[in-house]
Amino acid sequence: MRKLLGSILVIIMVTMLTGCGAEKLKEKEKENEDIKYSENILLSLNNGAPGYGTRAECIDAEIFIYTDRTVKVVVYYPEELEIASLELSEADYERVLTIADPEEISSLKTEEDREVCDGSSYHITLYDEQDEEVLSLGGYMPEGKKFWEIYGGIKEILEPYGIHESVVAYRESVE
Repeated sequence: MRKLLGSILVIIMVTMLTGCGAEKLKEKEKENEDIKYSENILLSLNNGAPGYGTRAECIDAEIFIYTDRTVKVVVYYPEELEIASLELSEADYERVLTIADPEEISSLKTEEDREVCDGSSYHITLYDEQDEEVLSLGGYMPEGKKFWEIYGGIKEILEPYGIHESVVAYRESVE
């Protein structure tokens, strides 16, 4: 009889614990469904910078991709400064759209690797209808296969546009 009561108690506790987690997940999904995304900014992502070195070597840049195919590269050290502006080809912009669906991005599950002590941060950021940051996914050494497929896919499309080289040139000018 005690075993039966103990088993029932364990089942009830497990159900309560997982039920609460499922409810929070449903709430997050509901919040993401209610978001009206920007009609101006598709998304932004960071260029990536080493987590070690001089201050100049560690300067990161934010890459903003706009819905009119414009791409702007902004650094925030020592002050906010746009260091590059370009326009994606129509084909490349369509490729970005194929990879970077805001609904899919908002449902990504990423975790940070807290065991690494000298790595880099990577993120993808979405914006609401007022062009305010509404969701940023990733972090310090993020883990998640789908996150890396999207982040890496976008970076691969942007690679021929010389964004990385612009950031490196800026870093060198600050040293």
